[in-house]
Amino acid sequence: MSDNRRNVSFQAFDGVTLKGWFFPATKEKGPCIIMTHGVTALKEHFIEGMALDFQKAGFNVLLYDNRGFGESGGRRYDSDPVKAQDDYIDAFDYVTSLAEVDPKRIVFWGPSLAGGVAISAAAIDRRVKAVIGLVPYVSGELLLGTGQPLLDMAERDRAIIRKGEEWPLSRVVASTIEEAEAGSAPVLLRDATSFRFFQDASAQGGSWENKITTMSLFRFLRFEPISYIHRIAPTPLLMVVGEKDETLFTPQLQAFGLAQGPKELHILKGGDHFNHYQGELREESLAVQIEFLKKYV
Repeated sequence: MSDNRRNVSFQAFDGVTLKGWFFPATKEKGPCIIMTHGVTALKEHFIEGMALDFQKAGFNVLLYDNRGFGESGGRRYDSDPVKAQDDYIDAFDYVTSLAEVDPKRIVFWGPSLAGGVAISAAAIDRRVKAVIGLVPYVSGELLLGTGQPLLDMAERDRAIIRKGEEWPLSRVVASTIEEAEAGSAPVLLRDATSFRFFQDASAQGGSWENKITTMSLFRFLRFEPISYIHRIAPTPLLMVVGEKDETLFTPQLQAFGLAQGPKELHILKGGDHFNHYQGELREESLAVQIEFLKKYV
């Protein structure tokens, strides 16, 4: 275990144990950023490095595995954004018990699906000091439309579950680069960029598996952070998005337009969905986030 962090765990409201790391930055009470990863990814997947950078900038950090993944409890490979909102709030309650944390200076932070969850949680929990969403998932409707194929799948798979059989699973990304480049695999993220990200991420550590319940996909269809985003105000909001994030970029701009101030938007020129984790655009994104945090937290 790194000298810069300690293992922690806390109970979610429904009894699920969530596990992660706490990165102390202050001896007296100081600000704290609550961080978790995007869909199916783990705390080891590049975010540990970001947590260390925040720590160096003077911010305590709680980084935990989402329920169902990594070291946390819950149904394996199952992602539920509504329960994940509650988990952010439970994480808030947990860090207020820590000697290093000022309960009035706590931030919700999340990328991709977790970015949408952080936005929704911040709209509900008025105690939060600020919220950061990186390339956030903002609307099932804008991304998936009516989602009829998912609805048909859900009807079939719910019948299987009702019979007491194993919950059906899907793959997150393709199994090979050739399959990913073809872009036709029946997976959550079909493109080669996503395949390469998870290939690189799994090499960072943890026990990632290319699995997600099909019920997770059904829930994503119904998840609408865009409907909540106007309620975040007057809590400060930062969204960092990628200019080349294809299907998500336009919905993200639409959601940001509905948010009330104070709010800040930073567009990474040439950035895709994963540039926050490696390379020059990572440094640009990180600098923007730290500037925002020092301004508002």
